[in-house]
Amino acid sequence: MPSAIRHDAELKDKGLVSILVEVQGHGFQEVEHFLWERFPDNGCMVAPGTFIPIPDSAGIPHGALIGVDGTLLWAGSPLGDSSKVSDLIDEQLKLIKKGWGDTPTARKVHADLYGKNNLASAAAAVAALPDGDEKTTLQEEVDKRYQVLKDAVANLQKNGQWADAQDAAKALQKAVGRHETWAGEAAALVNEFASEAAKPELDADKQLAKILKAMRAGKGDKAPKELEKLIEKHGQTSVGQRADRILKALNTPLT
Repeated sequence: MPSAIRHDAELKDKGLVSILVEVQGHGFQEVEHFLWERFPDNGCMVAPGTFIPIPDSAGIPHGALIGVDGTLLWAGSPLGDSSKVSDLIDEQLKLIKKGWGDTPTARKVHADLYGKNNLASAAAAVAALPDGDEKTTLQEEVDKRYQVLKDAVANLQKNGQWADAQDAAKALQKAVGRHETWAGEAAALVNEFASEAAKPELDADKQLAKILKAMRAGKGDKAPKELEKLIEKHGQTSVGQRADRILKALNTPLT
């Protein structure tokens, strides 16, 4: 667990996605309690259940690393293979910067989309291709990437992470440049954060960030009371609902 979260904290901005899977029958609030108490403000995704098949002989902890192209690169115990996993992750992150694929255009598009976050450049490279299967496939990937980044803004807002959502909107606006369709949509997303509706969300998010900072520093004794105050003042906001979720998780006893 510490190794997975360390990797996530250090490398998520470079493209690593971490998913923690609970397979011992604990409830979701118990898992959240553990994470909020031990690793506050971690960015890992959590999935209780066994949607990832684990061989009976593998035992726990059991991990798997999937490459940028969807290939299973490694599976086993992260306790014994931690250095190997780190090396494989480094190789994949380098591949994100260089791009991958069978043609120069495919490699450039992938590098632009995932390594440089330059959707405008990727779209221009695809537009210059002659009509055919490669152009169709890459255009679908470019469009999907834009939609994923756009949806991420809304998902962060819904989850009460408004400061992160604002940063994501600004990054999207920069990524699309002057694209004839996307530029206007991205600008509208950025402008939402200057609205009256956004102000209480952003204010509440600043307060929650201070509480999480204290928890990260090992000074979380006052966190429950501080969370209660935030909920009382901002309970109707999505940030207030996020704070309530954290409070309930902290108050759920571990078994």
